[in-house]
Parts: sequence; structure tokens; C-alpha cells
Amino acid sequence: MIKKIFTNKTVIVLSILISMSYGESKTLLNNLRIEPKQNGIFLTIQSSSPLKIENIIGWVNDDWFYITVHEAVGDSISIQTAQYSYPVITVENTNAEESTQIALRLHGKIENFEFYLSDNKQTIIAALYYSAESVVALLEEKQLEDYSSYKLNSRLKSVFYLTGGALTISGVISGDGSKGNNTELALGLTILACTYFYDLVTK
Repeated sequence: MIKKIFTNKTVIVLSILISMSYGESKTLLNNLRIEPKQNGIFLTIQSSSPLKIENIIGWVNDDWFYITVHEAVGDSISIQTAQYSYPVITVENTNAEESTQIALRLHGKIENFEFYLSDNKQTIIAALYYSAESVVALLEEKQLEDYSSYKLNSRLKSVFYLTGGALTISGVISGDGSKGNNTELALGLTILACTYFYDLVTK
């Protein structure tokens, strides 16, 4: 009976030690940084200990790009809350028993990619390159956005000029030489002056 209890306790202790040792053998990945470029995306990921370049693999599936790092675990909260902007749509992190996977959904297809490690082997550097077609499409979308923004600003300025002019003319007519405060005239002149100043600044 005593021997059986001792054996059971020994097994439990050994299991705990093995689990702790297994957990400590994995590298923690966090602090994902995403920097969009004109021809692709530049990524950096920090690790808690040195990595091996052969343990890092990547692939593309439609509009998703995947990075898998063996013998590592990802800090999902840190990775999935990393700051990103267009053309990145979403970022996901999935941990498996022997590896971690980081997935980026992108607007634009990745054609080529390269992985590097920093001098101390604790930073993954990934360079993702768009296909030529994606680069052209993204540039056209950017130009369209800029043009739409320009048209919106032009319309707003026209509205303000017309409103200011109408109020000014109305104020001059309604004042007709009276000495009282002319609210319409003052408001019209203020709108015209502010719009003119904004026009000069944004040119």
C-alpha cells in the first residue's frame, strides 16, 4: 500500500516536471509590428530566445499569408492586437502543440516572401512582396481615394463660398444703412474669410 502511494506520487511529480520542462523549452513570440510598403509589407516579430531560421516557414493561400514557427508559442493577445492598417484586413494567431501560426489576411496577393533573423536571432524579419498586378491595383485605388477626397474638399469649399457670399449680400441689402448689428453680414464675411484661409493652407 505504501509502495503504491509512493509510486503514484512519483508519477504525478514527474508529470509536473516534464510539463514544466516542455513549456520552458518553447520560445515566446510577441510584439508583432506591421509596416505597409508600396510593393508589399514588412513584418517584425520579437522572440524570448534565439530562433533557428529553418524553424520558420511561410505560405500563401488566396488572400491569406501564413507564418509558422516551430518550437515556439505565440502571445495571442499581443499579436492579434497589433496595430495595422490597409491593406492588412485582419491578424490571427493559433498555437498548436509543437508550433505557432500567425495569419494575415490582406487586400492584395503576395507573390514572394523572404525571412531573416536579426544578429541576436531574437527578431524575425519578414518581407512580403505583392504581385505586379496587385501593386498596380493598389496604386489605382490609392489614386482614386485621393481624387475622391479632393472632389469632396472642392465641393465643401464651393458650398462655403456660396453660403458666405449669399449671407454677405443678404446682410448688405437688409442693413440698408442701419446702424444696428448686422448678424448676416458679419456671419457671411466670417465664412468667406475662414474658407479663403483654409483654401490657402490646403493648396
